[in-house]
Amino acid sequence: MANPFFPRRVAHGYLLVTWAAGLFVDPAPGPVLANYGLENLRFITPVTYDDQIRVTLTAKQITPRVTDEYGEVARDCVLHNQEDEIVAPYDVLTLVAKSWPAA
Repeated sequence: MANPFFPRRVAHGYLLVTWAAGLFVDPAPGPVLANYGLENLRFITPVTYDDQIRVTLTAKQITPRVTDEYGEVARDCVLHNQEDEIVAPYDVLTLVAKSWPAA
């Protein structure tokens, strides 16, 4: 039976979120210590095999932890397709070191 929501095969939403993380996460050691979670994730526009995605990432809140050597940083993350339609908006929460040696 055909899917009533999509006229053709689409990429799994969580796969898109994983690819997006690959676009903005640097694997080299750095001040970002851990992914703390995602909030408000919505899959708005389907993505098909021939679509292109891009990610915009904007810091929206920095919360220092007084007793720890790290703080929380919330970032607004938006996936867009090649038509600049919003594919998936969500917030990325990370734990970030308060200081990091210069490279």
